[in-house]
Amino acid sequence: MRSNGLLVTGFGPYPGHDENPSQRLAESCGCRFEILEVSFRAVDEFLESLDPSSFDLWLAIGVVGKGETMLVETVGHNRIGKTPDARGEIHGPGKIDPAGHAMLASTLWSPELLGENDVRKPSTDPGGYLCNYVLYRALQRFPDKRIGFLHVPKFEHIPFDVQLEELQAMVEELSMVSVDQ
Repeated sequence: MRSNGLLVTGFGPYPGHDENPSQRLAESCGCRFEILEVSFRAVDEFLESLDPSSFDLWLAIGVVGKGETMLVETVGHNRIGKTPDARGEIHGPGKIDPAGHAMLASTLWSPELLGENDVRKPSTDPGGYLCNYVLYRALQRFPDKRIGFLHVPKFEHIPFDVQLEELQAMVEELSMVSVDQ
């Protein structure tokens, strides 16, 4: 079977911020990437249009506003908060899918990538906004794909070059997984 490799997504600017660190990291990681609008509707449209044969692995990236480390999210929760998206739309509070499971486990991470270091650590709480939303919906839509989410802090907490180096190491590890499939 031919490998279609790794897809990396980041988010564009979000309310109150002109730059999203996840966008810059996705654009710089050296992989096929897409930048998603910070919008529930835009995420749903992207998920519906994404051809499952166009990727083997998907690493979604988003910013964790008050975080000071990179967080490897291990689960998506069936919940959404009441924060409006970039279009001003609110989709909560409540469940993402009233009939869905309470949680869906990420399918991307190897034990090596889940390991903690000075820059990253595992997390079981991707929040109640679009980061959690895209992870949960992607895991629902593509149950046979390897999908994960990485929260990144603002660059004043961990500089861009340090985060990019960590991301590129993760991408290298994931690329080996993709080739082996």
